[in-house]
Amino acid sequence: MDWDVLVLDTPFIIRLLSTIILITLVIGVRTIIFRKLSSHKNWDVNIRRQWIVTTRNIVLLIILGIVVVIWLDQLRTVAATMVVIAAAVVIATKEFLLNILGFLFQGSSKFISIGDRIEIDQIRGDVIDLNLLGITLLEIGSGEKTNQYTGLTVFIPNCNLLTSPIKNETHLWEDFVFHLITIPIDSGTSWEKSEKALLKAANEICAPYLDIATQSMKSLSQRHSLEEPYVSPRIHVQLAAHDKINLILRIPVPTRHRGRFEQEVTRRYLTFLKEESLEAV
Repeated sequence: MDWDVLVLDTPFIIRLLSTIILITLVIGVRTIIFRKLSSHKNWDVNIRRQWIVTTRNIVLLIILGIVVVIWLDQLRTVAATMVVIAAAVVIATKEFLLNILGFLFQGSSKFISIGDRIEIDQIRGDVIDLNLLGITLLEIGSGEKTNQYTGLTVFIPNCNLLTSPIKNETHLWEDFVFHLITIPIDSGTSWEKSEKALLKAANEICAPYLDIATQSMKSLSQRHSLEEPYVSPRIHVQLAAHDKINLILRIPVPTRHRGRFEQEVTRRYLTFLKEESLEAV
């Protein structure tokens, strides 16, 4: 390569230096703005988060605009050459390229990691492998209420990440998650007694780790600029039908043990109801 020609290519050097300097300035301004936004602790968390997201998107658009404006001539030349080649390659390797694109998408978003519990295309399980072509799951029994492994492994192509909604149960709350338990009762019974027994059972089961769960969720709420959730067990009463009432219990549970804790709460609740019935007799 003729290095003297490259060094003397003044327009190229100017474009390169201009691109580096302008992008560095934009990133520096973004960093200053983020620090200013983070320092306003008295702002509502939703407003602060909206400003952070908006600023990030604007910065990305500005950087893209800088690259396009400075390198427009070169991009036009390269684009004209590559269009025909790219069209042929895309047609021949569409599925493979979509898998690669899906892999890059999930890698950049960092929404899925090894060990996460996810659901995609009504398939739920723990991620045990990620590669260029797809995701391998250790399947968990059908339905969100089931937390038992089926013993099957499922391979999901990465292209599905671009077209299907993905649920990640462990992305935000690494140690603890909220779990809903629905207890149906007849509307003719004393639902207040059932509610009292269910809340008592939940408080007893959650007591050993409730403080740890509160600190964990508080820390994550501050890290992600979210409103701090109410962590203690709580019950919502739902009129499911004219003769049915649902007691919907929400409790914090360790991420990997939702099924076990649901069983413990349910069994403790039934025990309390049986004891009250015997006392009434």
